[in-house]
Amino acid sequence: MLRTDNLEGSSSYPTHYHGIPFSTIIAKYWEVNNRGFEPTEGDRDTLTYQLACDLRHICGRNFEWLDQVIPCYDGFPLEEKHAKIKSALSSEFNGFPVRLRNVLNALQTETQAPLSSPEGDTIPDDNDEVYSSPLGGLKGGPRLPQGIKDSIDAVGSQLAMPVVTAICPCIGALATGVKLDVHGQKKGLNIIAYIAGDFASGKGGIDPVVEAWMSEVRALDAMYLMQENEWRLKKQAAKNKKEQPEEPKLPVRFITLNNTVAKLAERLANAEGKHAFSFTPEADTVAQKWKSAMSDFSVMLRQSYDGTKYEREAKSVDAVNVHIEHLLWNVVLCGTPDALYRVVSNYTDGFQSRIAVARTPDNTFAPLEDNPPVLTPRQTERIQQVAHLLPLMQGEVVLPKLEAKGRDWLERIRLETMKNDDRVRARQRIRVCVTAQRMTCCLMLCKVCETLIQKHGLNGAEAQLKQKPTLWREMLLKAQTAQLLEVFDVIADSLLDNALYFFRDRIENAFGSRDYAGSERQKRGKNDSIFERLDHQFSFEQAMQHSVAIKGAGVNHNTVRQMLKNWRKQGLVVLEEGGSYRKLRIEN
Repeated sequence: MLRTDNLEGSSSYPTHYHGIPFSTIIAKYWEVNNRGFEPTEGDRDTLTYQLACDLRHICGRNFEWLDQVIPCYDGFPLEEKHAKIKSALSSEFNGFPVRLRNVLNALQTETQAPLSSPEGDTIPDDNDEVYSSPLGGLKGGPRLPQGIKDSIDAVGSQLAMPVVTAICPCIGALATGVKLDVHGQKKGLNIIAYIAGDFASGKGGIDPVVEAWMSEVRALDAMYLMQENEWRLKKQAAKNKKEQPEEPKLPVRFITLNNTVAKLAERLANAEGKHAFSFTPEADTVAQKWKSAMSDFSVMLRQSYDGTKYEREAKSVDAVNVHIEHLLWNVVLCGTPDALYRVVSNYTDGFQSRIAVARTPDNTFAPLEDNPPVLTPRQTERIQQVAHLLPLMQGEVVLPKLEAKGRDWLERIRLETMKNDDRVRARQRIRVCVTAQRMTCCLMLCKVCETLIQKHGLNGAEAQLKQKPTLWREMLLKAQTAQLLEVFDVIADSLLDNALYFFRDRIENAFGSRDYAGSERQKRGKNDSIFERLDHQFSFEQAMQHSVAIKGAGVNHNTVRQMLKNWRKQGLVVLEEGGSYRKLRIEN
């Protein structure tokens, strides 16, 4: 039950923030960040701490004020709530939180009242140069480079994070020769993304932006596919002849996901050591096409994220045999949250942690815009200019400032999760950091392209990169500006929040399952059985209690009755007159 003995009105502290009651803000907070559910006994520790971490930014970082506005959820003892607030106040401050800004933006949409943060930076309108949440969560707003800014303008600032998450795999695939050092390991910019949103939430606007980034690759693929069609016609015409036309191995890089395992493996093997790329505006294409082979799909994506070896052997001479030294394949999926769960159905094999998930904002009650954003010819041209230069960059690079930023973020999350014993969040942070560093590097590569284009023009920039093969690396080191490094925090926080939003409960259930094989082998003694735990004389309630302790909360009265019935048949126990049970056989 919710205790209200310390809520608004019982103290001299303000009960409203910019005219909005704190009770309204908190209600919207759970709607936006916890699917409308208030904390319960199982998660009230974690969620109360999270709420306090966010609300401290608009409650003057004051303990009494926070104590006044934060309820005691589901019988939460007051002293434990106080401990969570104190822990939140002692944790590190890192700018206005994304979760709270999303809440304020949602309330702004409903009330049409301008909001501002306590740091003094007004939450911008869609037409502002500074992008709104979450990228607009940066103080002063980042000046995003060419290509990135144009992509966001093409879909609107409310979809800033989803479109950035979608185009970073495009940039990573185009800059296929770039290897970034992250935590001492040099890997390509391998990124797998999923843009989750309800129907009619604006995901469709991302499709033409992705096409603009990959237009050159698409043009080459069209030529290869034409050659492939010519071969098919020749083969069909010569099907009864002894001499058969040789099948060409064409490096098609934009690969459809409406495909078979064998054909996909063949396409990936023919990519000539470059990144392949796949995009689908409907993730259910994957769920339906790969339904019987989803494990193959998961394995291939996991290996592509790590850039490891992929092999596929077949006995038949005509079957596809594949030996890829480094599997390079960036994938972008768009779909509903329901489709996300059909694509990612295993939460212990590492597939889920390799996916960068972005979430479209809730536009259920948003008014229809008079001039909705669209991709203009000018924006397409600017995107294509950057995309044209990215393949010219080849080599390994170490970005010390970005690496330090990643390590600081990892340590901050580690300490926060350790204080709160949040093992799921602590585990998720590890790969989130790697993905966020790769995505931030993609933005920095665009900054390098923008600088070259502004100084030399497109043709001059291309000539510079060809004449000076190490120029891009020198410029990339300088692109580690404070603003772009700050973008890393925004991306990492967003990826972590979305991973927990969609998967926390499923991950906890999966790892808590009796079917999950833990890292430590457990040797069960005789006292670990239900029978041996019970006293010589025991009641039905005691049998129920020990059954729950051993088998979990899924135990019900019927299963216990059946167990006792089996024991009686086997001569282990006898039912006494008073309804209690007595053991007949004592195991040694």
